Amino acid sequence: MERALLGVDSSLPCRLTCPVLTVTARLVSGSASLVVIAVPTDGPWTSLTVDDGPHPATTPALLEVLARHGARATFFLIGERAVAHPSLVADIVDAGHELGNHLWSDRPSVRLPAETFRDELARTGEELARHSRVPWWRPGSGMFTRAMVCEAEAQGYRGALGSPWLVATRYGDDNRRRGERLAGRAHEGAIAVFHEGTSERSAVTTLTDGYLHRLAQRGLGATTLTDLTRR
Repeated sequence: MERALLGVDSSLPCRLTCPVLTVTARLVSGSASLVVIAVPTDGPWTSLTVDDGPHPATTPALLEVLARHGARATFFLIGERAVAHPSLVADIVDAGHELGNHLWSDRPSVRLPAETFRDELARTGEELARHSRVPWWRPGSGMFTRAMVCEAEAQGYRGALGSPWLVATRYGDDNRRRGERLAGRAHEGAIAVFHEGTSERSAVTTLTDGYLHRLAQRGLGATTLTDLTRR
C-alpha cells in the first residue's frame, strides 16, 4: 500500500468518496446497481475506462500501452466518432477490450431532451453492436437523471461513472508523473476515467503508461468493467 507523508494512505480520499457517491447515485437513480461508482471486491483489481474515442491520434497508441502492460479497459465511445473510424473500433475489440456507449456526440447528456437522449443512446448502441456486445453506458459530462437511467435500463444498459479522484480530462506537463499520482490514489474496485478522442489529448498515452506502471508496483491490475464485476 502506497503511503504519503505522515503515514497517510494516499488512496484514502478515493476509498471514502466512492461509498458517498454510490449512495448519491442510488438516491438519484433509485437503484443500487444501475449506476456503478466502484465495484465491491477483495481482489487486487481496478477498472480503467477511457471516454470520447475513437481517434487516430490517441486510440492506436493507447492500445499499444495497454498491451504492453497486459491491461484491459472499457472504451466509452462517441457514436459519430465510431462511425468515422470503424477500423479503430474493431481494433479495440480485437485487442480484448470492452465497448461502452457514450452517446452520439461529445456534449452533456443531461441537457438533451428526453427523445434526443433516447435516440442518441439507441443509435450509438446499434453502431457499436456491429462490433461487440455493449453492456455499459456513461453520460456525457458525468451527470444523469433518474429518467435517463430508466431509459438506459430499458435499452439494456448499466451505467458507470467513477471516482473523481481518478479522473483525467486534460493533459499538460509531466503526464507520466501525473498518471503515477493517480495510481497512488486507486484502490481495489475503483474505476478510473481517462479521456481521449482529440489530437490535443494525445498525451493520454503517456499518462496511462505512468498510471499502469505505478498501479502494478502497488500490486493492482486494470481490467474491464464487466470483468471487474465478476471478480
